[in-house]
Amino acid sequence: MINNRFFRIILIVVLSVAVLVLSALVFLLPAVSEEHMEAVQVNITLAPIETSAPTQSPAPTTSPTVRPTLSPTPTMDLGELHGLIIGIDPGHQAHSNSELEPVAPGSSEQKKKVSSGTSGTISGVREHEVNLAVGLLLSDLLEAEGATVIMTRETADVDISNAERAQIFNAYQVDLGLRIHCNGSEDESVQGAFMLVPTENPFQEDCIRAAETILSAYGAVTGINIDRGLTFRSDQTGFNWCERPVVNIEMGHMTNPEEDRKLTEPDFQVKMAEGLYQGILAFFTEHQ
Repeated sequence: MINNRFFRIILIVVLSVAVLVLSALVFLLPAVSEEHMEAVQVNITLAPIETSAPTQSPAPTTSPTVRPTLSPTPTMDLGELHGLIIGIDPGHQAHSNSELEPVAPGSSEQKKKVSSGTSGTISGVREHEVNLAVGLLLSDLLEAEGATVIMTRETADVDISNAERAQIFNAYQVDLGLRIHCNGSEDESVQGAFMLVPTENPFQEDCIRAAETILSAYGAVTGINIDRGLTFRSDQTGFNWCERPVVNIEMGHMTNPEEDRKLTEPDFQVKMAEGLYQGILAFFTEHQ
């Protein structure tokens, strides 16, 4: 009993002392805190923030509006003879036709539908072969320049009369018809090229100009003599039935040995076609 009472007294004393200590601490802590704060106070000087005047970006320079340049639409080169219809009649054919036909519409005079033509004194080549070879070469040149070409024949094995050939030109409304021939003579010294022109034609002036222009170009390219010039004919069935501009080239004399060699030589035939082409081109580009 004595021990328990003693223990309680001790406990009371300890607790009382503890309360006193805590009370003292509570009283002293605010003062220490204030002194400590004063000792460690840090003066923070806020420097004013210098704000520079806003620099204005230079106004954007306005570039001129670039308009897209439209490239010109490429145009196909249609050729200087585009839109023209040119008829080519390579004279004669493999077999002549001795049947008769009127030399002109309503005429009582009659002629063979197709004669055999001449042949080479040296070469033995028949005229219809030379006429066709040059005609086909000429057709290619004209088509390459944009022309529409009407061939009365493209092979030797045909039977087309002279009146029918003229009517083909009429049916297609050719702007120019060119009859291609070579000449022959009993005198083998006779040589040179020349033009036949209708005596009467609805386009007479065009026929004359075409004949002059084509013959001149043919002579210049081939070197064949063209002094014989133009001959006007009223007895040609191929002229009289034709209602379109038409002329007839006699490209040389196959009965002349020198010209026979030239007229039947393939490389020279290229020159012949070129000469005719240049003449036709000049007629339509310089005289229209």
